[in-house]
Formats: sequence, C-alpha cells, structure tokens
Amino acid sequence: MRGLQGVGAAIVVGILLSIFLVLGLHATWPFAIGSGGAQALAIMLVVGTRSSEKDSMADDAWLTAAPDLPPSSDRKAMEAVQSQMPGPEKNRDTAAGTADPSAARSR
Repeated sequence: MRGLQGVGAAIVVGILLSIFLVLGLHATWPFAIGSGGAQALAIMLVVGTRSSEKDSMADDAWLTAAPDLPPSSDRKAMEAVQSQMPGPEKNRDTAAGTADPSAARSR
C-alpha cells in the first residue's frame, strides 16, 4: 500500500510540476519533464523510507531480545545515547619552550 501511495503521489506531483514549469515559467519540455521526474523520484524515495508498523514490531522484538541495546530505528534514543558520550581530551601544549624544564632534565 505504501508503494502505491508513493507512486501515485510522485506521478501527480511530477506531472503538475512539469505543467507549471512549461505554462507558468515558459520552460522547455525536456527541462520540465526532467525536473518533474526528479521531483517524482525524490517523493518515491521519501515515501519508501517512512516507518511502518512492521518497523515498530521489529523494535519491540529487538528490545525483548536485547533490552540493553537501543531500538534499531529509534533515532531519538540513538542520538541521546550518542550525545552523552565523552568527547576527546584536549591536546597537551607541546610547543617548544612551554614544556616543564624539570621534565626535560629527567629524561
């Protein structure tokens, strides 16, 4: 069903965009058809990547099998875990003349 919605929306928007480009902006037909086709492809890609009930059922099964891991498609939870990770330590200043002279003598 989701695939049919994507194809239907892509066809309608692609044709309407092509007609608008030709009639409203006086574009050439090849440019209008190319632009409409690109827009239609973008719509199909977006509709094809939407979440469905199947994804939420997979997340529930994932949590049941491994409760300590984040859900596979729960982007907010994954971003929250990532934002809590510590960053890299600051580099020590190793420029000449700034090192501790006593540390250099102990070598």
